Amino acid sequence: MKLPDSLHLKDTIFALDSRIRYFGYMDNRQGMVISELRNKEEDHPGEAQLVRDLTFFKAAMASWSLYFGRVRYAVVSHDLFMIVMIPVEGGLVIVTADSSMPLQFVENLSLAVHRQTAQLVPGKV
Repeated sequence: MKLPDSLHLKDTIFALDSRIRYFGYMDNRQGMVISELRNKEEDHPGEAQLVRDLTFFKAAMASWSLYFGRVRYAVVSHDLFMIVMIPVEGGLVIVTADSSMPLQFVENLSLAVHRQTAQLVPGKV
């Protein structure tokens, strides 16, 4: 996914719900393409650490896929916020949201991300 496509996806994701705090896209070859907090004044040290730890999560999800099938999304829920990781063609979408975000929203978020990114890959619509 190229930078303009990543920016468009970020805008789409942020427009879904005001409880979404962060959007990032990590490309398998280029590394972090975009990493942006919705409210830049609300920096949280955990979200900065998250970016550093993503390589571990990507490797774990790739390994789990061999045994359990394609990963649609992964959620780590904490007291303060939740982390949603959505593998897409060529990379990983990372979203953090307030912990009050219901899991049904995460399912819908995953579907929206997969729908939008599928349109970017020829023959995958």
